[in-house]
Amino acid sequence: MLRTIIIEDEIASQKLLKVIIDDYCPQLSLVGIASNVQEGRQLIASSSPDLIFLDIELQGRTGFDLLDSIDLKSAKIIFTTAYDQYAVKAFKYQAIDYILKPYSPNEIIAAVIKIKESQYNEEIYEQLKIMIEERNGHAVNQKLEVNILEGVRMIDYDEIIRIEANGSYSTIQLAARMSVVVSKLIKELETQLPIDQFYRVHKTHLINLNYVEAFMHEDGGFILLSNNEQIPVARRRKDDFLNQLSKYNIT
Repeated sequence: MLRTIIIEDEIASQKLLKVIIDDYCPQLSLVGIASNVQEGRQLIASSSPDLIFLDIELQGRTGFDLLDSIDLKSAKIIFTTAYDQYAVKAFKYQAIDYILKPYSPNEIIAAVIKIKESQYNEEIYEQLKIMIEERNGHAVNQKLEVNILEGVRMIDYDEIIRIEANGSYSTIQLAARMSVVVSKLIKELETQLPIDQFYRVHKTHLINLNYVEAFMHEDGGFILLSNNEQIPVARRRKDDFLNQLSKYNIT
């Protein structure tokens, strides 16, 4: 349920809103009512509301004065007013809705539905943002987590030169001239690594593009890594791989 407050200086409008919320909006929990800017500021601080029904003209001051004086964080705003000249300014404050008095239950219900839609869209956006960041390697965690015999090991992406598949195991070759064997398929490791840094050049080889020294065309084509290892490139992946290398100015 959304913790809801009303900031309104007209008693009749306060009562009408309360009745509509109680009778038609079960998803809202009314936790307080204020009549002016000062009371509104105190009520917001004490109740941490999710939703505010905010009148614009409040005993000689405005709802905008209130909003300018506080940090609302994630609270949603539905403006209620008898005047339509404030509409443009109201939406600059990212209002969910702007309802003219006298309002009806249908208008309040429609505004509450907009809040649910807004929250859903925000959640979807955040989920997509996280997925994109993780897929592109820009998430906070820049390490690959793998299980080893001794426990769990965190390996910096930049330390990984390449990964080679060996049945149900994979060998991670590190820049420190050592390797780590893990009981995980190479395709599983591939999904944990940023696609702009690592490339699956062969069914058994996944390489860090930062360690590519050159692509050699002889013998069907192979990659020369900075540790002098030569890695084959699958024929069907050759063109796409060369396109990736062009971003790194490697030929």
